[in-house]
Amino acid sequence: METIRTGFTIIEVMVVISVVGVLIAVLLPSLSSMVDRANSSTEMAAARQLSQGYTSYATDNNGRLMPGYLSNDPSNEDYEDAYDVQGPTGEPLDGPSKRRWTWRILPYLSDSVDALFVNQGRQYIDELRGTDDFAYIASVYPSFGLNSEWLGGMKGSIYSDLHTLGQFTGECYYSQRLAEIQRPSEQLVFASSRGPEFEGNGNVEGYFYLLSPHYHTTGSRWEIDDDGEPSADADKNGFVSARHDEKAVTAMLDGSTRLERLRDLNDMRRWANDAWKADWVIEPQMP
Repeated sequence: METIRTGFTIIEVMVVISVVGVLIAVLLPSLSSMVDRANSSTEMAAARQLSQGYTSYATDNNGRLMPGYLSNDPSNEDYEDAYDVQGPTGEPLDGPSKRRWTWRILPYLSDSVDALFVNQGRQYIDELRGTDDFAYIASVYPSFGLNSEWLGGMKGSIYSDLHTLGQFTGECYYSQRLAEIQRPSEQLVFASSRGPEFEGNGNVEGYFYLLSPHYHTTGSRWEIDDDGEPSADADKNGFVSARHDEKAVTAMLDGSTRLERLRDLNDMRRWANDAWKADWVIEPQMP
């Protein structure tokens, strides 16, 4: 009587394991690439919505661009008490949470704070929902930084260098109105950002403002290597995060979005309306 074999030999099992291993090795890069593409697509859609909200704000305010940070000086036209800003449960905000642009743009994003956070940033902020620090942390770490030095201005606290300089010279170095912008399709408004270490939070994928590669000093504010490439460390390149295969999501004033390398953003013509060359700096004329 013939014996019926009901199991597998060791060799057969090893062959199956080898085949499965090969398939996994082949499929993993594809799956990883699909996840990366999905993340970048999600972020680009959010950046487009944010840019549209930004221009809608200007349209509703007679063309005035949104200040990146409000002033605590009662004599300033963007004094914080002139603004009514609500937090996550409708409570009135004050202090830095109110001064940053993040909560002020929400009425133009269907009042959804989730519009400010994508991917890793969404996971981070979800952990803080319902806590006392939520409104403050959410104002610091949106997934996108605003080019607020050169658009709308930073008018309070430690962020107001350019605005303060203008008070001394009698000039305004940043754009204040939509109509001033000469190249809206190239004018950077928002970009993927990553914050510095702050109160033990580590490097969070998100930060509320960006620093341009040049300013009113000689040389670059960004760390550039010998090959002319900006550092991959966001702390050293104006908080721009190249988190999508060495590219950052960018949103322009005309509502268009892109994936761009840091070297593409190392050009002041993308940041400042008055810039006419890549390494342009302002030249203050003191009175």
